[in-house]
Amino acid sequence: MLKKIWPKIRNYVFLALGIWMIYMVFRDVDFVWMWNEIKQAELGWVGLSLFCGLIAMLSRAWRWRMLLEPLGYKPKFTHCFYGVAIGYFANIALPRMGEIVRCTILNQSDDVPVNKAFGTVILERLIDLFMLISLIIIVLAARWELFGDFFINDVFKLNSTGSDSGRSNSTFLLLVAAGLFALVVLFWVFRKKLMALPFVERIKQFLRGLGDGLSSILRMKNQGWFIFHTLFIWVNYFLMTWVCVFSYGPTKLLKAFDGLFLMVVGGLGMTAPVQGGFGAFHYLVEKALMIYAIAPSINPITGGELRPGLVFATIVHTGQFVLTVCTGIFALVMFYTFRRKRYEV
Repeated sequence: MLKKIWPKIRNYVFLALGIWMIYMVFRDVDFVWMWNEIKQAELGWVGLSLFCGLIAMLSRAWRWRMLLEPLGYKPKFTHCFYGVAIGYFANIALPRMGEIVRCTILNQSDDVPVNKAFGTVILERLIDLFMLISLIIIVLAARWELFGDFFINDVFKLNSTGSDSGRSNSTFLLLVAAGLFALVVLFWVFRKKLMALPFVERIKQFLRGLGDGLSSILRMKNQGWFIFHTLFIWVNYFLMTWVCVFSYGPTKLLKAFDGLFLMVVGGLGMTAPVQGGFGAFHYLVEKALMIYAIAPSINPITGGELRPGLVFATIVHTGQFVLTVCTGIFALVMFYTFRRKRYEV
């Protein structure tokens, strides 16, 4: 029954979760003060941040084209860009829907099979995950004394104090180990019936697509350019955050490495299962800025909270949101114009 209902209600579930997170983050803010702070932001720096985001998007489209070529497909670069931009735009409506949408776009424009394109997209996501984890390790290794407590307490919620907490963690780990062992035994006993289930076949198709994506890297002629684009994309992600630091007074003194830390934290917020990272991004970035004494205070007149960290998070996220919407709408118009001409011929 849940299988039938979930596709109909999932959009509303994710939307409700996003609205709840936004409410929890913004509920006590002095909005008059916050709006005045945002109006004072230097938009030139925000515009430069958007330019870096656009360059990263173009580079991602080119890298995706490179992944598809060893599989025997040579889509136009503009069509790859349309797919990437529309995919990001679709993620605002439903998290992770953009991956399927961008593959569908390329299927309709250049006849690239969806499963082949999806394999390369999943591979891209794994590379992005590897890059994000690598940057987290770099940040923690370089400044553990400054960032360690934040990741333990606010990001991963791993804080444990006292012997009771220690025993609870040990019990939890034992239960997890026992559960995994039971699952392995059950799988072995019922493996023939399980392998015949429809969802298992979908998993197999997913793994085959992922294998095709991985083989495309191994057969790629210009692997150096692929590595360059991967690094170039993340350099621009870093610049998107760092240049915004100079747009707002309380953050202007932050250094480049602080910008890297904020980019990593914001990246974790964007992975949350809510539309466009709304709420989660703001919460984590504001918490991160408290490390630099950019903390909330109370307006003695209105009683509302003055939260400069939330102002900065809103400036950065709003800029990214505007870029996603504008490029997404542009790509949709261009794609449907191309599609109409193609079928008219």
